[in-house]
Amino acid sequence: MLFVNPITYYKKCICEYNGTAYSGWQFQYGQSTVQGEIEAALKLLYGERISTVASGRTDAGVHALAQVFSFSTNIYRSNHAIAQALNSMLPRDIAILRAEDAEEGFNAQFCALHKTYKYMILNRQSRAALEYDRMWFRRDYIDVDRMNALLQVICGTHDFSAFCVAKSLKENCVRTVNFAEAHRDGEQITVRVNASGFLHNMVRIIVGTAVDFSIKKMTEADMKNMLDSRNRRRGGVTAPAQGLYLEEVFYD
Repeated sequence: MLFVNPITYYKKCICEYNGTAYSGWQFQYGQSTVQGEIEAALKLLYGERISTVASGRTDAGVHALAQVFSFSTNIYRSNHAIAQALNSMLPRDIAILRAEDAEEGFNAQFCALHKTYKYMILNRQSRAALEYDRMWFRRDYIDVDRMNALLQVICGTHDFSAFCVAKSLKENCVRTVNFAEAHRDGEQITVRVNASGFLHNMVRIIVGTAVDFSIKKMTEADMKNMLDSRNRRRGGVTAPAQGLYLEEVFYD
């Protein structure tokens, strides 16, 4: 008779990854994805298929400093053993930072309260050789003070239809941005956006628009007009994926 452990173990894992080689987090048939690599490693560890749920689906080429995923199983493994075993099996561009016990029913996506994304820009005359896949290279000088003034316009609760791709328009596009700010350190500019949730490409469009508008010396009124228009065509470019990082996910 097959013995079934009546105890279900709920787990929460935090991982980091370089998304350059992957078609995003979410499993896609025939594509290399972060979720696919992690679930393949979990199957080897547990001897059965384990389904994971992530805090959010990062796109192709997007990185994560602290992506959170959850799963449940009837097989016991210590948290240390889970992290150690997965790291021994995963590709070198995916790393499990730690594994933790989670409360019954914990879901990394639906239990998340808000998230912070970081976007990195290299602002200088010469392109990058060492971090070409980790930053967005822009040659035109970017006025960070003007960027910050523009970013303040999107803080608060708004309809972000103008800051997402068309397929996101099928859902409710109202989101609350808790803060959005830019900081310069020499040639590098870091933009951070924290919100209750994000639409597809929302951060990349926010960053691309703030950069374009600042270079063109456009005003906060121009930014507000774009936001109020709910029209993506009123904005700037979509910043490329390689500069975007999921930095932190917040829970109770």
